[in-house]
Amino acid sequence: MPDLRVSRPIVAIPDLEIIYRDVWVMQYLYRVCHYWLYENGWTDLEKGDTHENMEILYLERRGTTFSPQHRELRIWWRLRKQPVFLSSEYYDYRMDIDFNVVQITDVEIMKDDKKLKAQHGELRIMIKPYMILEKKGRWKDHIILKYVDDYFRARILKRTLEDHQKELYREAYRFQGMIKKYLELKTFLPDMELLHEKFEYI
Repeated sequence: MPDLRVSRPIVAIPDLEIIYRDVWVMQYLYRVCHYWLYENGWTDLEKGDTHENMEILYLERRGTTFSPQHRELRIWWRLRKQPVFLSSEYYDYRMDIDFNVVQITDVEIMKDDKKLKAQHGELRIMIKPYMILEKKGRWKDHIILKYVDDYFRARILKRTLEDHQKELYREAYRFQGMIKKYLELKTFLPDMELLHEKFEYI
């Protein structure tokens, strides 16, 4: 969900979701997602050039109503990116990524004749992209420009704004496609090279 504390105009992009119930290695999935975001220019909200503070929540709960052996995991990432496509200081891309994993149990699988500790459960990943316009707030505070900001966005910047919306959605869709391919789910993207296999050590 977009940060409601931001006073600048927010443009929401359709959310994307992945639901997966099978066996996977959570540590490897975590790293694959982290590396992909880093390689594609996504950074944390605070410093803007690192990944140190992108994770605002990591919650692990042991024992659920179903079984005392089950675990539940929640991870929230908050990211931003300065657009490269049609680069402008007027736009700021944001992406909220929420991992919600329930009924996790540890299992052992065989990979290349070696035992590997993996997880079984239900994984749900919500990807929520949105855009913040005029991030520095110069228009809002300007004595004259604050009166034409809405008109400027609705008329003059309309085409550029639509291009940025498409680009941000494309970026979120690529991220979703990478996760689906990693988890060996059906994807509608053209075949892309995957750097890591599902149970490969990362």
